[in-house]
Amino acid sequence: MLTIFTEKENWSLVIDQGGHATRGIVFDETRKQIIAVESPIMTITQGELIVEHDANEMVHSVFDVMDQLYNKLQENFVNIKQAGIATQRSSFVCWDKQSGEALTPIISWQDRRTVNELTPYMSQQNKIHNITGLYLNPHYGATKIAWCLRETKSPLSNENLAVGPLASFIFFHLLNNQPFVVDPANASRMLLMDYKTMEWSNKMLELFCIPRHLLPSICPTKFSYGDIIYKEHAIPLTICTGDQSAAIFAEGELEDDAVFVNVGTGAFVQQRCNQPPKLKKEKLLASVVYFDGQNSKYVIEGTVNGAGRALEWYANQHGLINYQTDLETAIPASQELPIFINGVSGLGSPFWKEIDSKFIGVGDDIENMLAIMESVVFLLLVNIKVIDRANQPVKKIYIGGGIAQSDSFCKKLASISGIPVIRSQQKEATSCGVFYLMQGKKFEVRRDSDRKIFVSIADNPLKNRFLKWNDEMEKCTK
Repeated sequence: MLTIFTEKENWSLVIDQGGHATRGIVFDETRKQIIAVESPIMTITQGELIVEHDANEMVHSVFDVMDQLYNKLQENFVNIKQAGIATQRSSFVCWDKQSGEALTPIISWQDRRTVNELTPYMSQQNKIHNITGLYLNPHYGATKIAWCLRETKSPLSNENLAVGPLASFIFFHLLNNQPFVVDPANASRMLLMDYKTMEWSNKMLELFCIPRHLLPSICPTKFSYGDIIYKEHAIPLTICTGDQSAAIFAEGELEDDAVFVNVGTGAFVQQRCNQPPKLKKEKLLASVVYFDGQNSKYVIEGTVNGAGRALEWYANQHGLINYQTDLETAIPASQELPIFINGVSGLGSPFWKEIDSKFIGVGDDIENMLAIMESVVFLLLVNIKVIDRANQPVKKIYIGGGIAQSDSFCKKLASISGIPVIRSQQKEATSCGVFYLMQGKKFEVRRDSDRKIFVSIADNPLKNRFLKWNDEMEKCTK
């Protein structure tokens, strides 16, 4: 039986829209989780390149979360006084901004349908990076938006045509004022925003032939976006950001000598930077993670596209169902695991290459899955080393995400990097980050005993596999 609270309770709702589900989590003022619900969504794939979500199902999942929360909280629902949302960065959709009707599926950040259409822009790579902080890549929105504009039934002359990050589309259906806006973190992943000015770049719009009027206005991360009106109860939505941009705040402000690694479908490693990063040779990303209208917070970011996605790719091909449990308890037949060259979804930083995935050596299914897991560890290590050289020496690794719940994964990362890996017992990194941003400076995260620390231990077989993997990667990426 749920306790009936008074209206003096001040709860916060976080909507976390991810690749597998939309989650709704309610926190009290101390960040204690009151309740969590979720509504699954389908991921639609066609071959290796097409990855989409059904736009109507996505909207339904958000309202399903609200229904579940109301049904479970009942009278307590009125204690929700504010809300924030985090969505998948780089995912976008085209819709009619008059009716809200989706004109395309949601094109996932994982989608690479324009991988063979990048050649005309190759000569502009330095310009693209200097303005957007990103590298020309099919994961980011611009070339796929151009593709959609060619394919959508609504012509460019239709003044009701809207193109925007997933958050903008959700706003139309969720908020009372149906704002046509988006935050900087999500906007930046369209490959069209100047990450220093927080505005759409005329140069990028011209380069990719995308009219400005199709795109939402860019607002601060912390902003009065509108109200969620549900059962006559108004909940102001005051934070919008991307999933990875929120996750870095899961434990509050990150120390200068630390990185935050979030390992889910993809894997991302971020280190804070107190001014707009100026990266040239490092081939890392310069990302904005927060903007309040005056002050900005930036990170240097590395990305591994094939993390959970790579494990799912192999598991689906070989009919493996409970592979997560098997990986955690597996004892390989020998210490000589295969090496996996991980080109699933394309190589991210610091390579930015398209390569074929392959195993070097022979193993059974579990050994091959362990090799895929190690490839993610190795790719993260490469990015951490580059970040260490480019910005600040890395002395701590904070880690979160679904795959990070594997002790084996964390042990391997600590051992191969020589850096302590710190995992919070709080598993909801994105939602905790959104909560922190909603509360602002008045909330101080307690960093106490709810952590598990993995330290480096001697693992010569792992070290030898990394050296072999590194040699093979050099051959593949020349």
